Amino acid sequence: MICVPIKSGDENEVLKTFKECQKNDMVDLTELWLDDLKLAGKSQNFLEKIAHNKKKKIIYKSYGDLIKIERIFKNIKIDFIDLDIKTKKSAISKVKKMSPSTKIIISYHNFEKTPETRALKAIAKKISNMGADIIKIATYANSNKDSLNILKLLNDLTNSGNKAICIAMGKKGIFLRAAGHLFGNYLMYAPLKRTKKTAPGQLTVSEICRLK
Repeated sequence: MICVPIKSGDENEVLKTFKECQKNDMVDLTELWLDDLKLAGKSQNFLEKIAHNKKKKIIYKSYGDLIKIERIFKNIKIDFIDLDIKTKKSAISKVKKMSPSTKIIISYHNFEKTPETRALKAIAKKISNMGADIIKIATYANSNKDSLNILKLLNDLTNSGNKAICIAMGKKGIFLRAAGHLFGNYLMYAPLKRTKKTAPGQLTVSEICRLK
């Protein structure tokens, strides 16, 4: 699946991009970084507009702000929520209680390097033990070996029956972004335009589709 992340812009700009995603046959779902977006109305009216135009599933990306999460759940159905690995277990339990049908992605990000294989496995195990429905690990690949280590992790996780999103950021990890679905990646993030990338090495929706 291809997911378009929307991280920047005011309400009008975000809503315009969101509508474009809903009409684009190459896009499967949209990720909203509501902690980062410039929402003047504190999101109430904006979320109603999102709900009205929603045709495909949404990921809500959060840093674990429970007050904001509660407000979101009251206004719009959230299919997926992406929580950072530092989120407290009590917050995760509360999210499950608020919306049992919401799939929880728990994420680990390292924008500088890729840990060794043993450390990656430990991170994945920790995320699983936190109650994740989907394990997400995104690290920066400084070498081809780093990318291969992330690919091996993805392969091991999927072969063990886990749903996983494994990303090698940077130029060395582009092949995994292009072909990750062949190895079981649950989804891949791709903006509609290059100027809207949210991580190094991201390919656009059209670029990924051309490489499939």
